[in-house]
Amino acid sequence: MKLLAILALFSLLTIAVSTRGFCDPETGDDFQRAHVGLIISPIMSTKVIREIEIYWNHAKYRPSDTIALYTGEPTSDLEPIYTLVPNAPSGIRRTGLQATFVPTSSLTFVQQCLQYHVAWLRNSTIRLTNCLRTQPRWMAERRDILGSLPMSRVFLPGTHDSASYAIHERANFENFVERYVITQDVDVLAQLIYGIRYLDIRVGRYPNTDAVWWANHGMFKSVPMRNVVNQVKTFLDNTDEIVIFDVQEFPVGFGKDLGVHHDFVAFLEKQFAGYYLPKGYGWTSTLNTIWTTGKRLIIGYDEKRVVSRYESVWPCVTHQWGNVRTIEDLFNYLNRIEMESYGRPRSVPRSAMAELTPNTWDVILNRLGSIRQMADKININVTNWYNSKWQHTANIVAVDFVRSSGIVETAIEWNERRNTLC
Repeated sequence: MKLLAILALFSLLTIAVSTRGFCDPETGDDFQRAHVGLIISPIMSTKVIREIEIYWNHAKYRPSDTIALYTGEPTSDLEPIYTLVPNAPSGIRRTGLQATFVPTSSLTFVQQCLQYHVAWLRNSTIRLTNCLRTQPRWMAERRDILGSLPMSRVFLPGTHDSASYAIHERANFENFVERYVITQDVDVLAQLIYGIRYLDIRVGRYPNTDAVWWANHGMFKSVPMRNVVNQVKTFLDNTDEIVIFDVQEFPVGFGKDLGVHHDFVAFLEKQFAGYYLPKGYGWTSTLNTIWTTGKRLIIGYDEKRVVSRYESVWPCVTHQWGNVRTIEDLFNYLNRIEMESYGRPRSVPRSAMAELTPNTWDVILNRLGSIRQMADKININVTNWYNSKWQHTANIVAVDFVRSSGIVETAIEWNERRNTLC
C-alpha cells in the first residue's frame, strides 16, 4: 500500500507546459509551466457514459484559484457549467457531467474543439485554457521538427486492439463478453482523427461469412476488416499523415497454414493498392523520405515467413507486454523497458503496451473489473508517467479507450520539446 501511495503521488507530479509554446524563456509567469486538460471517462453503465473529467498540474497554484468547464470558448461573459477549487498542485476530478455524443461523421480533417473547454482562473481572470480537441494533422504540421527522424525516434500515440470497438450513443449495459473484449469506444477513423498513428490489428478468418476477414480480439470477432481498411483509406485520403497498420495476431482461422496468410496479404494488397509503402524502404527511413514517396501507410505483419516473401508487408512493431495485474507492476515494467532503451533506440519501432492483463480467474471472479474499469484506473497514470519520467525515451505507447488518456497531447508536446532542444 505504501508503494501504491507513492506511485499515486508520483503520477500526479507531471511536467506541464504553457500554451504559448515550449521554447519560451522563463518569464516569471506562474502559468509558464502549468497545464489543465479534459478527458472522457471510459466507464459505462446503465446510468452513466462519457463522463467529463478535468485534470491539472500547477506547481504554483493558489488556494483561491478556480478551474471551470464551459460549453464554448471561455470568456468573462460565459457562465461555466462546472467549477472546482484545486486542492493540490496536481489532480483529476470527475465532473458528473456527460459529454454530448459526437458521431465520427461529425468529425472533420482539420483540428477542432468539440464543444467543451476548460479554463484556469485567478482573481476571476482567465489565465490558461484547453479543450477536447481533435488532432488530425499533427505529424504533417510538425514536419520541420519530425521529418529527419525514423519512426523509432518519434513518440507515437497508439491504441491496443484498435478495431475492437463499440460505439454507444446512450448509457448501456455491458454483457460479459463486451466487458473483456471491447477496448475502444470510437471507431478506427475517429481514433486517427483524435491523433492516433499506430493501429494494433488482430485478424480472424471466417470463410462461412460474407466478409471472410474480420478484426478480432482473441477468439471474438469485432467488425469486418474491409470496414477498418476503408476507414484508414478515408483518413489517408484527407490528410498527409503517416499511419502504421500493424497486424499482430491471427487468433482464428489461420492455424499453421501459410496459404491463409498468402490469401490475407493478397486481400491487403488489393484493398490498400496505391497506399502502402514497400518494405524495401525499411524502418530506418526518415519521415521526410516517406512523405516524398506519397505512400504513407506502413503495414506490419507478425509472420516472418510471410514478410520475407512480400514487399507489401514489413517486420511488425515489437510489442512490449508486461502481462501484469497491478498499477505498481505496470509502472515497474514500463520503467524497466524505458530505461533499457535510453540512449539505445532500436531500428524497428517498439510499442509499450500500457494495459493491465487479467488472468482467467481475474475474469471469472471479476477481480480487476472490466477493460473499461482497468483503463479508468491506469490511463491517467500512464499519461503522467510518459509526461514526467519517460518522455525522452518513449516510442509508441498503446492504450485502451484512448479518450480517457492524454497520451496524444503528451506525445505531441514531447515530440516538439525533445526535438527542439527545449
